[in-house]
Amino acid sequence: MEKQADKQKYLSYIDPVVTVIIPAYNEEKSIGDCIHSLRKQDMPLDIIVVDDGSRDQTVAICETIGVRVFCQGHKGPGTARNFGARNSKGNILVLVDADMVLEPDYVTKLITPIARGEVIATGHWDEQVLNWDNPWARCQTYDLGLADKQRQPLDALEEEGVYRAVRKDFFLDFGGHSEDRGRGEDASIFKRTKIMAKIIRNAGCHHRNLENAREVFIHSAWRGKNVAVESSERFRRTLTSIVYNNPVLRLAKGLIIGVKKKEPYMVIYELVYSIGFSFGAVYALITKKYQQ
Repeated sequence: MEKQADKQKYLSYIDPVVTVIIPAYNEEKSIGDCIHSLRKQDMPLDIIVVDDGSRDQTVAICETIGVRVFCQGHKGPGTARNFGARNSKGNILVLVDADMVLEPDYVTKLITPIARGEVIATGHWDEQVLNWDNPWARCQTYDLGLADKQRQPLDALEEEGVYRAVRKDFFLDFGGHSEDRGRGEDASIFKRTKIMAKIIRNAGCHHRNLENAREVFIHSAWRGKNVAVESSERFRRTLTSIVYNNPVLRLAKGLIIGVKKKEPYMVIYELVYSIGFSFGAVYALITKKYQQ
């Protein structure tokens, strides 16, 4: 039986001490910019990087910059964030991706309602593409049907299930992020507790999109693997997803969007995405390896 959340227990004023947790896996291209943007925040922060088995220079870059780094095998971002939370100094956790660059007041805006006891968790919505000059990055945005330079729809929600800042005691009391999930692990506490994050509309950040065919393939294969992350109706879910993402439909979509947006990379993007997704989905179905 799932533990029920007593919301009022976690709605009280606290003197904020903030730990920022960054899970990182082969993020040598991005991690430096992310940390430097955190160093420019308008309040002091405890910054933790949890390296998830990187094979590049991620750890060396973090050590050179001078932040706390913990290393684990490749277990996924949920495990990394939970490890960071257990080793954090703060009473509020800010959960950042390694390929994000934050506005100087981003953390303050996210944590203020939590410190005042108004909410348990917050999220952001003002998220723009960091590398818009890259054609593959533009294709990712177009593929999702978003406006130019946007990572989110323009119409903001009031609440959502993904936490970007959260009280540490609440996060740990309810088990942190699920460690046996791939895609969607960042909303797993909400799914257990039904406690939503309040959207802070003016907390701005930039987020890096995919930059080349290899990254598109890896990303789509990961999404394909995780169509079966839920155990029920696994075969039907996988088959339906493969049909929906088949090359013919994807190429047609790429051609239509490419002409409309005058983006020649769009057709190639859709083809690579389709192949990667199908590969990942079939691999997951055969091997029953859904999370990595």
